[in-house]
Amino acid sequence: MVEFTTPTPSLINQQPSKKSRKSTGKRLRFEIFKRDGFTCQYCGAQPPDVVLVVDHIHPVAAGGTSDPLNLITACETCNQGKSDKTLGDRIVRPDADLMYLETQQEVAELARYRVSLRNRMDAVDAILGEFRDLWILHENKGYEPPRWLDDVLRQLLMEYDPESVQRALTNVAQKVAGGYLGYGQDTARYLRAVVRNMAAEGDDS
Repeated sequence: MVEFTTPTPSLINQQPSKKSRKSTGKRLRFEIFKRDGFTCQYCGAQPPDVVLVVDHIHPVAAGGTSDPLNLITACETCNQGKSDKTLGDRIVRPDADLMYLETQQEVAELARYRVSLRNRMDAVDAILGEFRDLWILHENKGYEPPRWLDDVLRQLLMEYDPESVQRALTNVAQKVAGGYLGYGQDTARYLRAVVRNMAAEGDDS
């Protein structure tokens, strides 16, 4: 008997919520960083030792806006801890120093993204085995899943929430079990369409 454990959505569900804060955008972020000398205004740290972020002085939750006057450069540690330390008078850096720090910030952000992407891909790979077992369970014929299944599921899990993919997979496997669908690329396209529709229904609810 195939045992199936429902996967943990938080590992791979990277889809932004409709209620999530709108990003300040890279151009605005780097304008704030440049204004503040690519220096955390709480502790004085600079890239590549830290990754800088834009902090809202007056929090968005309390009605703060993304106007530059309400934005300040902070490192991730200070942003999370909301340190009350300030730098006081800051030395204005020459353009060459600013260009160097901008490059180091870019490198630090790319390195952080690479780690995040690797972790996400590892989580997707871990869940694929469980989804294959789920297919076998609902397809109920004991056949190996079709060759295209892993590639399609990996793409879907990188784009949609795992709950929608799981429900769509169950739906399609049951249709294959009932003889309504086969094992070919038409079924692969059908699976993609079902996931897309289920994800849209979830967004509207």
